Amino acid sequence: MNRFAKEITCERLAGSGERFFTVEEANRALVLVKRIVEDVVAGYVKLVDLQEIIDSAQSGGVEDHATRAQEEIVQVAERLQICAQEMEDVGADLKDWSLGIVDFPCRIGGQRICLCWQLGEPRVEFYHEADQGFAERQPIETLLAGETLASHK
Repeated sequence: MNRFAKEITCERLAGSGERFFTVEEANRALVLVKRIVEDVVAGYVKLVDLQEIIDSAQSGGVEDHATRAQEEIVQVAERLQICAQEMEDVGADLKDWSLGIVDFPCRIGGQRICLCWQLGEPRVEFYHEADQGFAERQPIETLLAGETLASHK
């Protein structure tokens, strides 16, 4: 367990229906989330490739290639729907299907933030305010250094 997990605690809202993660919980969830996100990113790439095959086949008059690719798109889309449901069950938000960016909702000091992770990172080490995104994420250790969330606006 890293020091972030011990020092930052997140509030839970009883009966809100939304799950809020601690840093430790988000990192534990990565075991499953990473596998789901790997499947999503691969599936997204496959969808893009299949769409290119369809476009090329239709413009070249090769309808049987287009038909096979369309059938495969349906299968890939069904797998992606299952992945999306799994992410919803975990309580994390998949923000970018091509880059594998995930937000874990969290509340600190009454303010909602998102713990932020991207496929390839070893653990959750960043956050951003709920109304911001990946580009504005900050290292979690800035919360430990005594900076307030308001100081990042």
